[in-house]
Amino acid sequence: MLRPILAAVALVGGAYAQDDEHRATIRQMGYLAGDWAETRNGVTVEEHWVGPVGGVMAGVTITHSEKPGAKTRIEFMSIVEKDDTLVFIARPDGQPPTEFRLKEADNGIATFENPDHDFPQRVIYEIAGEDLNELKARIEGTIDGKSRAMDWSYKRLPR
Repeated sequence: MLRPILAAVALVGGAYAQDDEHRATIRQMGYLAGDWAETRNGVTVEEHWVGPVGGVMAGVTITHSEKPGAKTRIEFMSIVEKDDTLVFIARPDGQPPTEFRLKEADNGIATFENPDHDFPQRVIYEIAGEDLNELKARIEGTIDGKSRAMDWSYKRLPR
C-alpha cells in the first residue's frame, strides 16, 4: 500500500521537458517499478521494471503465447536522464536502440516522442486504477500517412 501512495505523491506536480523550472526527473517514472501483465487472445505481454536506481529505470517486455510455434519476443527498455530531460530507449528483439525524448509528464502520464522514427513516433505510459494497480501503455504514430496505435492495459502482478 505504501508504494502506490509514494508513486502518487511523486506524480502530483506536472513537468514539461522544455520547462527548466519544473524539469521531469527519473523519480517521476518510479510508478513503472514492478511486474505488469495483460493476456489478450491467448497472447500474454509482460512488462517488468526496476528502479529508479542511479538515474535509470530498466525494463523488459516479454510477449509469449502457448500456441504451437509461437515465437517469444523480448524488448529491453530503459528510461534515463539525458540532456536535462528523460529519454525512453527501446531495444526490440535485438534491433539497434531507438530514443524517444520526453515531451510531457503530468499526473501519472508520460509521453515520449521521436518524430523521425518509422513507427511508433510516440510511447505513452499512464498509471491508473483505484490502487494504482493498472498501467496503460500506448504506442502511436503514422504508417504510410495513416494514424496507427496499439494499446495495452496491464495489471500489477503480485510479488
